[in-house]
Amino acid sequence: MMPTGDTDVTPAVPTLDTPRPTTVRSTLAEQYAPVLRAHADIRAECMPLVDVEHAQSRIRNGQVGYDALRVLRSCGDPMPRYARVLDAFEVAGFLSNEDRRELLQSELDVDDLVSGWFTGDRTPRDATRRMARLAAIVVGNALLRAASAQIEPSSVWREWPRIVCPCCGGFPDIALRERGTGRTLVCARCDSQWRTAHQGCLSCRVAEAPTIARIANTDVGYDLVMCNGCGRFLKERPRRGIESFIVERALTT
Repeated sequence: MMPTGDTDVTPAVPTLDTPRPTTVRSTLAEQYAPVLRAHADIRAECMPLVDVEHAQSRIRNGQVGYDALRVLRSCGDPMPRYARVLDAFEVAGFLSNEDRRELLQSELDVDDLVSGWFTGDRTPRDATRRMARLAAIVVGNALLRAASAQIEPSSVWREWPRIVCPCCGGFPDIALRERGTGRTLVCARCDSQWRTAHQGCLSCRVAEAPTIARIANTDVGYDLVMCNGCGRFLKERPRRGIESFIVERALTT
């Protein structure tokens, strides 16, 4: 399961008046529409360098498909994409025009912001710097998602036995409950999905209660599945009715 460090991909959820999950999701999805469009444009336009056959072979042999940082660097200067996401944050109401211009004129290194996401650095306390990091994460997620999409079909990693993502090596932050006993794990970096039959903690592999404690949040439709033994957690929900993972992560921030 995910460590208790910072793994969120999107800004904090605005306060909404109604607690009903479908209403919260639809309202939040509408607010995030500019960010989702920017994310989709980046995915469509970027050209990450991935040796698909080599990556598929590695996955079949139980190894992670590609080096995520190397793939990100193959996409060139992230600054134009970062600026596009900041523009989308402003349109969505997450960032003022003044703060957006301040961030674009600052000396913040977008590569460093993405690297901090990879290494689990804590989110900055300063609100403006926090938005800069979140914009960089949206860019990184879009680029890695485009890279992982090249490795499909997902049948390549149907028997994947490891906790980390078969494509980029990221940890899962969301689990989708399927019919029966299976769960589908979602990579926090690239949104790749892979199945696991294990029902307990994915870190220490303990399987039975009371080691696993479920904290239900009926407002958003998720259980926060926490391991009392190792302190790791995972956000879990049924697959039906799910929105973009950008929206889902914002909903559970």
